Amino acid sequence: MEMIRSATTGHDATRQRPEVRAAGVGAATAAAGWCVTVLLVVLAGLAVPRATASFGDVLGSGSLLWLVLGGGRLHVGEGVLALTPLLGTLLLVLLVRWGARRGLPDESDPRVQGAWVGGYALFGLVAALLGLLSPAAPGWASLPVPLVVVPVLGLLLAHGLPEPVAERWASAPLALRRGLRPGAKGAATLVGMGSLLVVVATAIHLGRVGHIQSELEAGFFGSLLLVLLQLLLLPNLGIWALSFAAGPGVATAGGAMTTWSGAEAGLLPMVPVLAAQPQPGDLPWVTRLLVLLPVVVGVLVARWALLEVPRLAPTQAKLAAVATAVLVAAVGVAVLDGLGGGSIGAVRLSDLGAPALPLMLVLLLELGLGALAVLARDWWVLRR
Repeated sequence: MEMIRSATTGHDATRQRPEVRAAGVGAATAAAGWCVTVLLVVLAGLAVPRATASFGDVLGSGSLLWLVLGGGRLHVGEGVLALTPLLGTLLLVLLVRWGARRGLPDESDPRVQGAWVGGYALFGLVAALLGLLSPAAPGWASLPVPLVVVPVLGLLLAHGLPEPVAERWASAPLALRRGLRPGAKGAATLVGMGSLLVVVATAIHLGRVGHIQSELEAGFFGSLLLVLLQLLLLPNLGIWALSFAAGPGVATAGGAMTTWSGAEAGLLPMVPVLAAQPQPGDLPWVTRLLVLLPVVVGVLVARWALLEVPRLAPTQAKLAAVATAVLVAAVGVAVLDGLGGGSIGAVRLSDLGAPALPLMLVLLLELGLGALAVLARDWWVLRR
């Protein structure tokens, strides 16, 4: 934070060109998040017994972790690490939003905003090069996400849409403008509901989770950092739990699936919270009742969408707004699942978690059922 303040309040700031100053603030914003991440890696290295990592390894690993938090991918040996902690991504975007608000005027020129994003991306490229000091390597094709998409999102949250984009949005289809916000709330509710399932399962199987945690022998402070990492992964695990509740199921190592009918045996990564999933074998029939949860969210999405439509609007207008909201919610969950990823290595660990496309299609059906019930009731009440 102090780096961002110094970049914006320096003695010579007023004599600099606005684009140069904005680029410096953008770089300082990126550096703030990078420093926090590297510090956590340093503390983790100090906490792990018998750790022998060099300074270059720590610096490179911290740089790569910062990229992963922004949605980047890593190459580790013959495998790919594609598992972005979504809560960490949210925190990173909020930090970027703060930096954009602090470092850019409210009515900044598009060139100044572009320079700010450019400064952020330039520092990110330096961080990616530092990542080569570690045993892993950045996935260069994925770098536009942490280096461009993340700062642009933060900039939009801080200053809103640019005027030309806002004018285009004002002329977008009315159903899209009415359904976007309720659909986004629906996607967030679905992820939150899945995260709650993870918390409940962890509480029920706390003994198994604690046993795996102790087997890692990370020490007191290392265990705290491991708990922090699992908290950052909670939305990812929530999407996996949502996929289990909705029907497509969750993939573990080697293609083993956990669905309503039962859990197949498979190798699990040494992540303690994963011990809370059902043990191999058949599951009780009551498990299928979890499918009602997405249906209930569909009811909420439809109600939120109808609040955006005049009460006496034609049924077609209401149907269009509700259908758009349902589509946005289902696609939003699939996009988050794609960003979160599900690979932590090669072969058996290369495809973990929820299948994004089947999950999206099933959610469209289940959310649609709940939304259709609300539309039918609204039509019946107005008809009487």
